[in-house]
Amino acid sequence: MNIDLLKSLCDASAVSGDEQEVRDVLIDTLQAQADEITFDGLGSFIARKGTRGPKVAIVGHMDEVGFMVTHITEEGFIRFDTIGGWWNQSMLNHRVTLRTRAGEKIPGIIGSVAPHALSEKQKQQPLNFEEMFIDIGANSREAVLKRGIARGDFISPEANFARWGEDRIVAKALDNRVGCALMAELFLSVDNPNISLYGVGSVEEEVGLRGAQTSAERIKPDVVIVLDTAVAGDVPGIDGVKYPLRLGQGPGVMLFDKRYFPNQKLVAALKESAARRVAPLQFSTMKTGATDGGRYNVMGGGRPVVAICLPTRYLHANSGMIATTDYEAALTIVRELLMSLDEERVAAFTHFR
Repeated sequence: MNIDLLKSLCDASAVSGDEQEVRDVLIDTLQAQADEITFDGLGSFIARKGTRGPKVAIVGHMDEVGFMVTHITEEGFIRFDTIGGWWNQSMLNHRVTLRTRAGEKIPGIIGSVAPHALSEKQKQQPLNFEEMFIDIGANSREAVLKRGIARGDFISPEANFARWGEDRIVAKALDNRVGCALMAELFLSVDNPNISLYGVGSVEEEVGLRGAQTSAERIKPDVVIVLDTAVAGDVPGIDGVKYPLRLGQGPGVMLFDKRYFPNQKLVAALKESAARRVAPLQFSTMKTGATDGGRYNVMGGGRPVVAICLPTRYLHANSGMIATTDYEAALTIVRELLMSLDEERVAAFTHFR
């Protein structure tokens, strides 16, 4: 596991629609091994290695959930809108980073009212994000503007990458810098002359799987492996039946989500790869969310797709948590599958007679 790569990806500020910092990391990491690096019209990163055999795409989305500046008050406070799915109670009093159009990073905090100034009734009522504000320590609107901040600037949680204990990583944007890191490590380490391997960092997944559609149209892959995260149900307050994934028990195969069903022969091949390497594998479903598989599987008449997701605690918040053992297992299983692919095996995925 390349910890330095994952840290660089997680620390990058790359809210949906503003993925350049992650794109730069992927370019620097993969350009020496890629035969070609291109981009779709929305900015999805596409690296290719090989020129023969079926096109196999491994996909991780580059964007993270975040915010956008919508208004600056005369007193110097910043109003914002959410980008991607947030739960209001996970936002208050957390540090954020505002990224200006010039690329400068400004620290801020989502302000909260001290309990001393709240009535008992107010303490029981969750605050709507429309009532929240960001404080950068400015005393006026003019002071904010002098820092280069303007409407439309993107805001991400503050970088906070850390290793805890033997196998835990805590960081912002693990959804889905984990998938980007896995994609990059697989692209660098897989050398299968029987396939053309595409490493994709898609854009704008959190706001509608947009980069998945545009990159799919650009590549026209024959088979797709989506690398993402999914809810870990091993904490208090979560239904462990609906959310069965547990940290440290291996990556999870997404059996269906709101937009996708996997190719069943591809799922079987993934299970075989896990068995050959004696690597743990879990299974889950997701009725209220979607992965990039939901676009790739319906492009161009349909493609065989499977999504493999790392169990992650505290998704869509300032700090998530994964297990390094799950990451390593995902790397092992997917590498084994990619090395086993050739034209005949890929063709069999869509042989339905």
